Amino acid sequence: MCGIAGVIRLHGPEVSEETITCMAHSIEHRGPDAIGLRIDEGGAMANCRLSIIDVEHGQQPAANEDQSVHVVFNGEIYNHTDLRRELEAERHQLASHSDTEVLPHLYEEHGEQMLARLNGMFAFALQDTRSHRWFLARDRLGIKPLFYAHVDDRIYFGSEIKAILAASDVHFEVDEEAVELYLSLRYLPAPWTMFKGIRRLPPGKALIVEADGQIQEWAYWEPWRSPRSGDDVSVDVAADQIRELLSDSVRLRLMSDVPFGAFLSGGLDSSGVVALMAQHMDEPVQTFSIGFSEESRVDETTHARAVADHCGTRHREVDCTAERVDLLPKLLHHFDEPFADPIIVPTHQVSELAREHVKVVLTGEGADELFGGYTRYVRDRSIQRMRILPAPLRLALAAAGRQAAPGHSLTRAMAMSTQSAPGRALSWVSAFEDDELATVTSMSPTGAARRLYEQIAAESPAGNDLETLMFCEQRLRLPDCMLARTDRMTMAVSLEGRTPFLDHRLVEYVMWLPHRLKVNRGEEKVALKRALAPLLPDSTTQRRKQGLAVPFAQWARYGVETSIRRVLAPKAVEARGLLQPHAVAGLLDHWGAHASRQSQQVWSLLCLELWFRLNVDNERLPADTPLSQVG
Repeated sequence: MCGIAGVIRLHGPEVSEETITCMAHSIEHRGPDAIGLRIDEGGAMANCRLSIIDVEHGQQPAANEDQSVHVVFNGEIYNHTDLRRELEAERHQLASHSDTEVLPHLYEEHGEQMLARLNGMFAFALQDTRSHRWFLARDRLGIKPLFYAHVDDRIYFGSEIKAILAASDVHFEVDEEAVELYLSLRYLPAPWTMFKGIRRLPPGKALIVEADGQIQEWAYWEPWRSPRSGDDVSVDVAADQIRELLSDSVRLRLMSDVPFGAFLSGGLDSSGVVALMAQHMDEPVQTFSIGFSEESRVDETTHARAVADHCGTRHREVDCTAERVDLLPKLLHHFDEPFADPIIVPTHQVSELAREHVKVVLTGEGADELFGGYTRYVRDRSIQRMRILPAPLRLALAAAGRQAAPGHSLTRAMAMSTQSAPGRALSWVSAFEDDELATVTSMSPTGAARRLYEQIAAESPAGNDLETLMFCEQRLRLPDCMLARTDRMTMAVSLEGRTPFLDHRLVEYVMWLPHRLKVNRGEEKVALKRALAPLLPDSTTQRRKQGLAVPFAQWARYGVETSIRRVLAPKAVEARGLLQPHAVAGLLDHWGAHASRQSQQVWSLLCLELWFRLNVDNERLPADTPLSQVG
């Protein structure tokens, strides 16, 4: 795991050592063990290394034998040992045992088609000095991030946006469409960023820069375009195959030359990963959990301890309290964009705990999106049943509800019953609907989020609404919200996170399973529960999903609300010129009547204002400023 940065020179003066050094130092937290640079007439590349495989000899940039192909790499190639054997059989000479070094040699053999051979998480940049081409790629599921910007006669790239911003001769303006998307979604999906001109390379895509300056984005992984199969598979057959694929995925992800462990929430997903780790390891798994002593309703430490005891792990816990929210400016600094998921607070804290003992953790991310683990998938079925009422009646009831109880769940459900599947997929996760955006902002909403969801849904091979909802989740929220959250918070403390559920072999198998094996008659994750049942206590596989949540109401009572009201004070809102002061004041005054949704909205506005102060204002807010001291 590392951070990468670089500049592709199309024309003009050569890239200075100062520029590439500044870019590298801006992301040094991702890889504090070593910094490697390379500069030539074609550009510059840098790597900040977190040493995991071949700690002593895996320096980057890596190259082939004749130094004609160079690469900087972030991530892990889990099948690099098999690839190395193949390359050595073709008389390639590799100088180290690192996974990075297989890439330039694999490129020599297969060109861009090398991507089909990789099992792993990755973002890399490869320079072919013979053809004067550059080749950048992001892994299939978007586990690792990669950003780029084409400015005049250069292309800048980096693992984080701050690497591009660190190039002193680059200036970018705020993208208003991105602001609208953020307020709708609470994060930014690929290819958007908050800056015009900086793009997020989508998952499963590569960027090819030719010698003449032509730039091409290439989608190298789109399994949903393949013929559908497997509709007649039984739950037992599916469960056996899932368990076999997941077990092998876990086995591969135990590859490490440094200590490793796992995040353990006590839920089905992380518990299954830990149970499989215990089967493959000769020593106890080190597990790490987060607790919320201030609010027992969201505390899962009892369940985590039960799984830890069952699997014989070496278990550690940390308690997340309201005081931890003071770190919010620092946490947002690692995203380089507003990110309104408060789960970043406990995720960062448990990452700090883990980093005291290990350098790598396995996590349960991806299972909910693949197997249908969200309660909204079940609730969406109930909403569809409302369609027995005539459409005009549903519209009238929804309109009346918005007037009488605007945030009430029944009001939203009635409104959602009039929507298409992509419309509901958006409504389930949105912070602000278009009509709410028109009220709270000074912008005229363009429906950007709705168009995005409709576009993604149009690519779905789904045969029903549930599969459409899940497809949108996998393509949008999974990579750029869930995985981004884990990447930034683990890398903030130089910890590598690995996601066994996102092995592409497992994903491709599960994608075509019939929906009855995912959500059926009010039960979520049908096949996954059956697959993990032999490994876990009944109390784990049969208990109702809780999910990681934060005690937002409790935090508010412990002083966080005071800080939020100060940051979003009418004078500050008016000076920013983006939001309507009276609308924001009204939201804060009525905050609490329907706490969950309004808390999402308040948190979204808070993170947006903090982002402007951290990244845009002439007098930047220092990232280490506690939230309680932000004026």
